[in-house]
Amino acid sequence: MNKIESNTYFGSRKMRIALLGSLMLTLWLPATSHAIKKCQDADGNWHYGDTAVDECERSKVTTLNNRGFIRSEDEAPKTAEELAAEEASLAKERAEEQRIAEEKAERERLLSVYQTEADIDRQLDNQLYSVDSSIAVHKVYLKGMRDKVDRLKSKKASQRGSPAERTQGEIDAATAKIKESEEELKHLDEQKKAIQDRFAREKALFRSIKEGA
Repeated sequence: MNKIESNTYFGSRKMRIALLGSLMLTLWLPATSHAIKKCQDADGNWHYGDTAVDECERSKVTTLNNRGFIRSEDEAPKTAEELAAEEASLAKERAEEQRIAEEKAERERLLSVYQTEADIDRQLDNQLYSVDSSIAVHKVYLKGMRDKVDRLKSKKASQRGSPAERTQGEIDAATAKIKESEEELKHLDEQKKAIQDRFAREKALFRSIKEGA
């Protein structure tokens, strides 16, 4: 090998070694070096670089490493409608879970309190007795107060001046008490119906549990 050929050979060898070293260095560079971002906006235009995130804030953003390979992908943020739909779906799921839990607790309570449907009937009668007693007392009271108002009105018919005014005051006071008692009687009637409805539901549920078992 002559001198010229020797120089050419060694020069090529050095070049190959340099290229190989450069390639190895590139391969050894961390994937995060010179990472760039790309995205496509709503109009279909592609954007690259650090400004891609600003240009495509409502689109998916892809991050590439220095060799052009995908390093990560950030999905487009959800719209207000999508977030609202997710929240509504979660609320529906939570409500259903709550309903199932309450139903389970009610079943366990019924089985721990009652052995037969007759037990439910006895408990219903006990609670209705208390309410019916209060209703009866209010009805007797109302009758007495209404009779009193009638007597006062008859008395006032023969009065004049101050006596008539005092009697009217008594009538007004008695009328106010009648109104209060009527409101309480209405409340007691509603309470009685609520008790009857509740025990009817309990009886139906208890019967379904027993039949299912």
